Amino acid sequence: MFLQLVTPPSTSPAAPPVTPAQNNVDSLWLYHPLQLSAIVETMWRNRGNAPSSPFVAWPADFTNLILQDTTFYAGYPFPNTGGVGLPEYQGLMPSADFIPPSQQPGIALISGNVPPTNWDHLIYAYLVENTRIFDIFAKVLEAYMFSERLETPSPATQQFLRNTEYLIYSDGLPTMVWTTASRLRRDEIANRMTWYYGMFGLDLAHAQQLSAQHPYEKPAAANRDFIPTFEAFASEVWQGIQNSKNTSGVNTTDDEAISTAARRIFDMMATRRLNGNLSREEFRAVAIMSWLHLAVMYDSPVVQDLKASASSPEMRLQKIAERVGMPAHIKTKPLLDLSQEFSFLLQSIETGAYNTPGAASLLYTLGTPIEQSAEIVIDQYSLATGRNLKASHVAVTERRTAPRLPPAPPARPNGRADRPAAA
Repeated sequence: MFLQLVTPPSTSPAAPPVTPAQNNVDSLWLYHPLQLSAIVETMWRNRGNAPSSPFVAWPADFTNLILQDTTFYAGYPFPNTGGVGLPEYQGLMPSADFIPPSQQPGIALISGNVPPTNWDHLIYAYLVENTRIFDIFAKVLEAYMFSERLETPSPATQQFLRNTEYLIYSDGLPTMVWTTASRLRRDEIANRMTWYYGMFGLDLAHAQQLSAQHPYEKPAAANRDFIPTFEAFASEVWQGIQNSKNTSGVNTTDDEAISTAARRIFDMMATRRLNGNLSREEFRAVAIMSWLHLAVMYDSPVVQDLKASASSPEMRLQKIAERVGMPAHIKTKPLLDLSQEFSFLLQSIETGAYNTPGAASLLYTLGTPIEQSAEIVIDQYSLATGRNLKASHVAVTERRTAPRLPPAPPARPNGRADRPAAA
């Protein structure tokens, strides 16, 4: 969700895309918690598939006033009694570069109107959490709160830590649509592992370590066939991509097999989502992981303060993990590289666009966004799991043992004997 909030649209005027995006993210860390709450509610209220869920967000009049209010401090609002307090923007970022919440690309308030919003699929949250990023940042917060073994955080990092603790590691406001914790659902980590298993039939890679402190229940109704179905789907799509690149030879593309697998995945997801079920849970899980993912996408203030600057997200996360005595997942790079593309591919499948053989060719028509996404998913999935989706199909048949034959007859006059067939 936060990835979509700070990302300029692809149709924006020609300009270096990195600079405005970084200003958007740098500003995001500095917002007041109430502003962040208003952003969350605004994103939910203006979602593209609003009729799919019955839950209502805060009123627009309320959130718009918060998002457009310029009196919030960009930093800790220290009391004015007994001290000067923290001046707005000082020591954080130049005011000329600061992006107010109402001007973030994902909401861009224009006359009080917000364009339709979107966020990633739950598979994105599953893949990002598999890197152990959630546990690593929990350790970072603990180290800053209960010890002085890390360097004193800068004002920008202090604001980031405050917001991270408020958003992710605290009980949310009960009036917020994404608050999924209660006296009945106290353990959010266990809750997410239940949702992951229900949607994909998958456990986190470090679930065995987590389950000791966060026991969770695997739902009886779960999409346990998701992985074999997806692997069959991706393998057939790869055959189509391969044949599209070939100019001669036998065409092994099977549109019927592609659409059958796509329809099966569509039905699995739709069954779990009936009447907007799990929509709030998905929204929160994706928002949490996108917030942490953004923090390691570049040398953000917290990355710099932790002496974890690097050239890639996986190296930054690994350095941060080492600072707090934890390991990141060994496959962090393919997991992060896979996360957004897999999300896009599954969301596309969930539209039902490939449920018929006639539409299957959209997935392997070279140069289209969905074909490019499918290629990345196939490549990164193989790197993350070790299962090669590009391997040729192998027909698996039951191995039969030849019946035992009677002893060979006596030798013929020429001295040769008939030998029994080898088993």
